[in-house]
Amino acid sequence: MPQGLMLTDLAIAGCLLLLAKILRVHLSLLQRMYLPSAVLAGLIGLLLGPAVANILPWTDTFTANAGILTAALFSSLGLATELPSPKTVAQRAGSLWAFNQIASVSQWLFAAMFGLFLTTWFWPDLSPAIGVTLSAGFMGGHGSATVVGDILTNLGWEDGFTLGLTFATVGIFLSISIGMLILQFALKMGWISSFTTFSSMDKYQRKGLIKPSEQQSVMKDTMSSLSVDSFAIHMALVVLVTAFSFVSANYLSSFYDKVQIPTFVTGFLGGMFVRIIAKRTRANQYLCDGAFNHAAGISTDYLIIFGISAIKITVLAQYLLPMVVLATGGITFTLWLVLWVAPRLLGEDWFEKGLFSWGWLTGTVAMGIALLRIVDPNMRSKVLDDYAIAYVPGSITDIFIISLMPIAMYNGMHWQAVGIGLSYIALVLIIWRFALVGKTWSSPKRDT
Repeated sequence: MPQGLMLTDLAIAGCLLLLAKILRVHLSLLQRMYLPSAVLAGLIGLLLGPAVANILPWTDTFTANAGILTAALFSSLGLATELPSPKTVAQRAGSLWAFNQIASVSQWLFAAMFGLFLTTWFWPDLSPAIGVTLSAGFMGGHGSATVVGDILTNLGWEDGFTLGLTFATVGIFLSISIGMLILQFALKMGWISSFTTFSSMDKYQRKGLIKPSEQQSVMKDTMSSLSVDSFAIHMALVVLVTAFSFVSANYLSSFYDKVQIPTFVTGFLGGMFVRIIAKRTRANQYLCDGAFNHAAGISTDYLIIFGISAIKITVLAQYLLPMVVLATGGITFTLWLVLWVAPRLLGEDWFEKGLFSWGWLTGTVAMGIALLRIVDPNMRSKVLDDYAIAYVPGSITDIFIISLMPIAMYNGMHWQAVGIGLSYIALVLIIWRFALVGKTWSSPKRDT
């Protein structure tokens, strides 16, 4: 088990988050950038931390906090994840599932092989696993970047941790900035008739606040306070599953030295197992998914703060040019997925689904939601409903990719990884074409 979160670190991160939110509310520039408060807090922590000014009194182990919060994040997601039936996935979100699988696997493969190409022909002194830090940061955000960084650190390449977190931070900026350019392009192409501009948003939307009359309760009370507070039970489950993730991951990793089982895998599966037991015993009627979702949100925000604050500037200086080339290639490939592949797989409302996918393929799901609300403020397309259904079976693939791809690339098993990845993409295309809705091959054109 790792050393627990220190109160000093949590207090500093909390102060940074409050400061960032205040700045976000009052500074129009930050609002126009759609910059999440946690990212801004992390950047302030980076500037005031040991990498630059060295003013903040972080503890000596504050960099380990990101790993603990990643385990808590995926444990919370597992507790909140309902496993849909294959029939529901096929009927409601078959095409989105297929696109998500193809996009995520191909992005990992492209980044890994592009990184291998660069290290083979231009920078032979760099690790051949540098490409996976791009896909880990872009698609998975700071959570996956932390997982991959920990794996690479255990394998002997500590710089991978900083690179992954940096790509995750840069990806958030790119997801919104390029996403707005995609919207402008779609308007000219006639794919959409209009979208919600910054000037048309009300003051609450700009500041990232919810109008008092539209605010909703965080969770429902499922237990009498005479016995126990409902939130205490929900947090007890999150903490227990998080602790289980470390114990079980360490145990499973002890069988083979070269394979380290990440805690996010055991945390997510452990959370789902607890949820299944609760459903079988009818205890699920006393659990609230809203509480688990907010626990995941809290973990994510603090994870981002600690992750960005732990970035090592001196490491970035050594990798700056390869990172720029990698990021450029990654952006180009992801644009191809969203603007060429998406309209041919997603059918109706392909642009809304593709724009949302751009957000999570480069930043986070939250960035995808932010872009989706701009083009579809009333959520007419039901993209989020379909994504929630497609997420669970798709997440299993993500677990294998995030866990095994860094190991494969670091240990020279490049072509094995490519072969497996391409075979899986071919399988998904076959399923989509003959079992889902692929028979209605859609055109990139769209009526306004």
